[in-house]
Amino acid sequence: MLAKQGKNNKIALVGYKLAKGGQERVFSTVSGLLYDSNFEVHVISLEDDIAYPHYGTLLNLGRYSKFEKYFRLKKYLKINQFDYIIDFRHRINPWMELIFLHYIFAGFKLIYTTHTSVLSLHFTSYKWIANQIFDKVFKIVSVSSEMNENIKRDYQFENGVVISNSVTEKKSDLPCLVDILPYAYIIAVGRLVAMKQFDKLIETYCKSDLAQKEIHLVILGDGEEKVSLQLKIEQNQMTHLVHLLGFKEHPSSYIEKAKFLVLTSEYEGFPMVILEALSVGIPVISFDCETGPSEMIVNEHNGLLVENQNFNALQESMNRMVNDNQLYICCKQNAKASTAPFSAEVIGKKWVDLLKNNSI
Repeated sequence: MLAKQGKNNKIALVGYKLAKGGQERVFSTVSGLLYDSNFEVHVISLEDDIAYPHYGTLLNLGRYSKFEKYFRLKKYLKINQFDYIIDFRHRINPWMELIFLHYIFAGFKLIYTTHTSVLSLHFTSYKWIANQIFDKVFKIVSVSSEMNENIKRDYQFENGVVISNSVTEKKSDLPCLVDILPYAYIIAVGRLVAMKQFDKLIETYCKSDLAQKEIHLVILGDGEEKVSLQLKIEQNQMTHLVHLLGFKEHPSSYIEKAKFLVLTSEYEGFPMVILEALSVGIPVISFDCETGPSEMIVNEHNGLLVENQNFNALQESMNRMVNDNQLYICCKQNAKASTAPFSAEVIGKKWVDLLKNNSI
């Protein structure tokens, strides 16, 4: 992508795992962007859960006890003397964050990333600890402009930058997918947890025109709500139309055959699944939740933005997308081109500018 030059080329990426979530997918993607830009990349996972691709040297600390893994992390960082540490963790435990700031990460140039609009997940619920984070870090990288503005507003932190998630084109790893899912369907993707609101999506789908037209609903993901969601499907007598297919390492293989993707989360950061859908030419219907969707979806151009948490409006939007063929064709035709600002080349250059030139 870009030739290696100058100093500040040795980078450690630290995260909890490389599997199952959007934040973890970004952890994976950034390792690839930096590796392709000729940085020396070290990917450090604190849990033994590796499913997504990773680039550079992998250090899996998840096989060790809680205390041993952190001592090993401190030693590894000290031996390698990285130019930057980029931290992809959630930071909920205040006391653990003090240990990271003043012991594990001490003496290094730190870049912290934020991936959800709930800022306490990234800076703990204690503002005095958040202030210590802001005193120690070189930059806070937010995945959306609105999130960066919220950090300025809530914490008076001015040294933030915006580097959105990126998407890369991938070939389908399931060439016989049409045979596996021999029906028309819409799709939703995410962890089966309460904030994704798949239960309400199922209720909305059951009342929509899609069920009458036998356009199925496919949900990809695993999580704590799987049993209750399956029960809801059975109670609505929709087992023939609503399908929980579990976690898929390459969801784009399923997304690219869907009519459209729908997102019903209570909150998000910069949901990768929207980019993944648009990048393979699939329109998106999403709640206009606090950060993320409005920076990717142009209403009635590549999808539909729905008033946040208005499930009646969501039902109307789903009906529109299957009943208004002109609207659907327009959104489908514009979807792929709309991801150009989030290409690997564009987003990779922003990371290079930050790490080599400090120019953003």
